[in-house]
Amino acid sequence: MFKKIDSFSRNIIIVFAGTALLNFFNLACQLLIAHRLDPVDFAAFNSLLALYMIISSPFLTIQTGVTKYISEFNAKGEAEKIKSFLSGMLLRISLFAFLILIIFYYVSPFIMVKMQIPGTLSMYILIGLIFFSCLSPVFSGAMQGLELFNQFAAVSVIGGVVKLVLLVLFIQAGYKISGALGSFFISTAIALAAYYLIMNKFIVLGVKKIALDYKGFFFYLFPVAVSTLCYMTLVSSDMIMVKYYFSPGDAGIYSLAQMVGKIFLFLPGAISIVMFPRISGLHAKNMDTTVTLKKSLLYAAVLCVTAAVFYNIFPNFVLKILTGKTGAGPVLLGRLFSFSMSLFALLYVYISYFLSKKDMRFIGWLALFSVLQIGAINLFHRNLIQVQLALSINAFLLLGIHLLLYCKNPPSAQTAA
Repeated sequence: MFKKIDSFSRNIIIVFAGTALLNFFNLACQLLIAHRLDPVDFAAFNSLLALYMIISSPFLTIQTGVTKYISEFNAKGEAEKIKSFLSGMLLRISLFAFLILIIFYYVSPFIMVKMQIPGTLSMYILIGLIFFSCLSPVFSGAMQGLELFNQFAAVSVIGGVVKLVLLVLFIQAGYKISGALGSFFISTAIALAAYYLIMNKFIVLGVKKIALDYKGFFFYLFPVAVSTLCYMTLVSSDMIMVKYYFSPGDAGIYSLAQMVGKIFLFLPGAISIVMFPRISGLHAKNMDTTVTLKKSLLYAAVLCVTAAVFYNIFPNFVLKILTGKTGAGPVLLGRLFSFSMSLFALLYVYISYFLSKKDMRFIGWLALFSVLQIGAINLFHRNLIQVQLALSINAFLLLGIHLLLYCKNPPSAQTAA
């Protein structure tokens, strides 16, 4: 029966299942670290992890760019260009990663003192983890562009399992901070090795040089970075402003409800992962992308509506599972989050769609409404409900604008996806 499903829908199911399993293992790792490390070590680990996230996050834009270019070459059957582009990108990113490694090696003692981190082993492990984080987006972006979603999901799940097993062993052995970071480092290294084994036929050091638009590639990363920054501002800045304007108690209530919001926001994530290279490939061949977009929006809407119905029927149960706490305040805010974050999830499908076609008409609107949302919360924050209303209205208007942008210049109907 599974084989009777069309390839696009089948890939969404595979990536969704892989992502769900990965998130389960990541959650298990977080709970284990929180329970097995004392407060001082836990704070030190979180500070190092936050530093890792800040440094590595810009490289995620590279994954989007690699996916875009590889999917276009793959759609046109240009295998030699895939080899040349992927090999060239790995060489360029490796050199840049080595530069970051050297710089970080010399500044790490100063960071260790300022962050009050005991020992040096943890920082050395973090340096290696940052180095791998520079390379990983190139491989994962290439696999996404080639639509190797079975392997993509399998590597993600294997990495999650290895991380959890090693975390248990290292912490049991008494390594604490370095053990926790070490599990992240080794699981990432194993994932990279698996990526290489899968992709090695496209990685050739002596590949014939083909004229490729690397300049255009790096210019393409700029709107990707801007759209990512704006989107993260839309879905995350409210928590920062609530922490600033409201009491610690109110901020705590809002943060509990935000845990519900994250479910709606990331639940349809697999859809954009699969949709992006499909739309990019179809666009490269001047084929119609309407069916693929409509399917993506439909699947995302079904997931969000199903989750919203479940939460609104069993709000206390969901909150208890996610946070271990409940209450009238978080329940009500969670209902509002289920609406606002569902709209933002649908918005992200449109953002991915426009980026896959290099249609940048949406960037200005996204930036404008990011500023307007911050301004609205700044003006209207008499209570927490007003904050959520600002997000809901903003998300509704932005989604409407993106729909109008699509309708104003829809793809030419040549053939179905």
